[in-house]
Amino acid sequence: MIEENSNKKGGIQFKSTRHSLSPTIEYTPSKPRLGRRESVPHSEGIHYLYDVLKTNFPNSTPLPDLHHYFKLGDELIDLIFDVSFFNNWNFPYALSSYKSFDFNNRVPDMAINILSKSTWRRDIGEHVDYCEALKIPVYIIYSPYNVATNLYKPPFLRVYILKDDIYVHKDCREFTLIEGENKLDPEKIIDLDDNLPFRIGLMLRKKKLYGNIELYHLIIIDREEDKVLPTKFEKERERTEKERERADNLSKLLQKYKEKFGLI
Repeated sequence: MIEENSNKKGGIQFKSTRHSLSPTIEYTPSKPRLGRRESVPHSEGIHYLYDVLKTNFPNSTPLPDLHHYFKLGDELIDLIFDVSFFNNWNFPYALSSYKSFDFNNRVPDMAINILSKSTWRRDIGEHVDYCEALKIPVYIIYSPYNVATNLYKPPFLRVYILKDDIYVHKDCREFTLIEGENKLDPEKIIDLDDNLPFRIGLMLRKKKLYGNIELYHLIIIDREEDKVLPTKFEKERERTEKERERADNLSKLLQKYKEKFGLI
């Protein structure tokens, strides 16, 4: 079931106090970091999403695990996203960080953060406020496994969509697909409206974390058909299988031709 709620009734607050009484986050945002990856499932989630977006949208630009710098009034903001996505913008250079003011203050069309034990409070708090203030059209968070409080216990997927400069969020608390199966539950797919050329959902993975703990991937779903968009490897495997099938069919036709005309 998809739940939809408005983030605010009016106005934009740049600072969040929703987790001011929570334990101190284990990293200092003002100090440069290599990235946010804190576990194998976290890293796998970043690689998977980057692979799928890069493979299926060659005229767009996904960025994995980078510092993103923005200017908001007199404030310089540094946000780290696990994956960001710039629709219909094929950026030809490699980046060590993304500075929006070098690119006409362009913000990503979508930003994704995978919740982790040290960053989840920031991801669901201050990050939401900043993304809304910066007018990032879509901000997504999800739990790859149980890294936060029971309120965000997986399966958990939340999408913030900007409407009239205010975030409306949709929650999905059931998985859309079991890995290895082709049947998606259409009731558990989140439509991103007109902002992006795909939909999203959650996949229950075959692989489990040590301790028999269930793992989840965010999946990118075709906008028109209920099918998961493939990784580069999956796309190449599908192409190879089609070529093999075509070769087999041609071989059968040739055999029939030879039998018909007595060439064997």
